Amino acid sequence: MFRFEHPTYLYTLAILPLLVLLMLGASYARKKALSRLGNPELVQRLMPERSPVRLRNKNILFLIGLFFIIIALANPQWGTKTQAVRRQSIDIIFALDISQSMLCQDIAPSRLIQAQRLCQQLIEKLSGNRLGVILFAGEAYMQVPLTTDYEAVSLLLQSANPDMISSQGTSIGEALEIAQQSTSKSNGNRVVLVITDGEDHEARAESQARQAVRAGMKIFTIGIGSEAGGFVPFVDENGMADYKRDISGKPVLSKINAGVLRKLASLGGGSFFRLNTQSDALIEALMDKLQKVEKREYEQRVVSEYRSHFQLFLLLGIGLLLGEFLVHYRRRVRTKTSLTQGLLK
Repeated sequence: MFRFEHPTYLYTLAILPLLVLLMLGASYARKKALSRLGNPELVQRLMPERSPVRLRNKNILFLIGLFFIIIALANPQWGTKTQAVRRQSIDIIFALDISQSMLCQDIAPSRLIQAQRLCQQLIEKLSGNRLGVILFAGEAYMQVPLTTDYEAVSLLLQSANPDMISSQGTSIGEALEIAQQSTSKSNGNRVVLVITDGEDHEARAESQARQAVRAGMKIFTIGIGSEAGGFVPFVDENGMADYKRDISGKPVLSKINAGVLRKLASLGGGSFFRLNTQSDALIEALMDKLQKVEKREYEQRVVSEYRSHFQLFLLLGIGLLLGEFLVHYRRRVRTKTSLTQGLLK
């Protein structure tokens, strides 16, 4: 593959045709001036040191040298190179609840959409760290292992929906277990962000939180939903829009379980945050907490698709310009007198 890193410099090449025209114009003016002095052959005999060929060669060397200098400034690149880079990062797992209760619209447009927007904002802030994704409802699944491919993380989170897991519920404990198993064994640099309404959780979550913190993982919980709650949208088998109902036929009212999420964060050595329509303050507070988490240093091999080769063109350009400087536009002429004196010595 080939490219110029700074292609705007190539516009400077437009001056070369202008310089050629100026040089041709100057040459024509000199010839015309000499023709007024008399016969061109006679005039050339009167000025034997004058060399039009040398002058032309100097001009050619100057133009080609300038061409290579401009190419060097644009930095032609091709080939690939790999270099090792030392980085410091945190392993962060997004554990996103995609149960049907996350479709509740007590926080417009819905709890799930607000959670997805928050995740997108966090991904932009967390550049440089390894990120992963766990989706959970009645069961939990690792969807994206730890990676620096932020586009893949973002794409998965934005496409997450309750249809991806058929078993309903809120299996926070299983999500924490998978997060603990999938992250690095080094202590002090692992974080799981549990984003959920906390409803219908199982008792296993608290014991798993204790186990996770003993293994060096911090748990931050982000609660989504209102205290007043809302009904859970549902589409029945006939395609009709309705609300999820209990056995008696009444619509199920879904509320945030902030107490459980606050306790999980406390057991996990992290913090609890409440998400509403204004997420800026939450992100700022969360980032401040994450900055205090011990970072892990690791070596990452970065592959660059292009290798710079401006040095070659720069060397050629300088060499040609130096040659133009050293070549004199007049030639040495040894007269008969100087030749005779040389032989007598």
